[in-house]
Amino acid sequence: MAEKAEKIETGLAGRHPALWALAFAAAMCAIAYGEYRGLLGGWRSLPFVAVAALLLIPMTKAASNRQAAAGALSPATRRYNQRMLIWSVGYVLCLGTAMTARNYLDPQGALLWAIAILPSVPMVFFVWTLARYVIEEEDEYLRHRQTSAALIGLALVLLAGTLWGFLETFGVAPHIPAWWVVPIWAIGLGLGQAIMASAERRATRP
Repeated sequence: MAEKAEKIETGLAGRHPALWALAFAAAMCAIAYGEYRGLLGGWRSLPFVAVAALLLIPMTKAASNRQAAAGALSPATRRYNQRMLIWSVGYVLCLGTAMTARNYLDPQGALLWAIAILPSVPMVFFVWTLARYVIEEEDEYLRHRQTSAALIGLALVLLAGTLWGFLETFGVAPHIPAWWVVPIWAIGLGLGQAIMASAERRATRP
């Protein structure tokens, strides 16, 4: 029985991490649609949000497996992946809890401030995780690769934020909340890693 469970876990973790990322995005979109249609909302959404957050676990394992197969899984990278998983799950759960508390408790004053700040608390751990990786990574190439991917994510945030800001200013686009900065940066980070991985494959191709 234990061997069967191990094979299942290995098979799941062997899938491409992008598939798990798409599954997570699809689950969150389905939850948002359910809330929009009135099928979900408040406390009813929390179990679904928690289940969706669990998809981040095999996504992280799949990413680690691919890095190990490419010889790019250093001890610092392994710790970075584990910390990013903690941050991602914490962010999703804190966001779901804050939205539910706001909708059902009708908070006021200091409580409302605390609930509004709650989803931002994991961001402190997120920033610390990025800084610790740069400090702990001893492989200069891996550090350069991760830093370059992070800069690509930052470039996407700056370009998208500036473009949409001017569209809002001239009244041709609706307002978008500032918390979208994090998802856009994460998308840019993934794109940056994919671009560099593709460039490496082309460089090593005979």
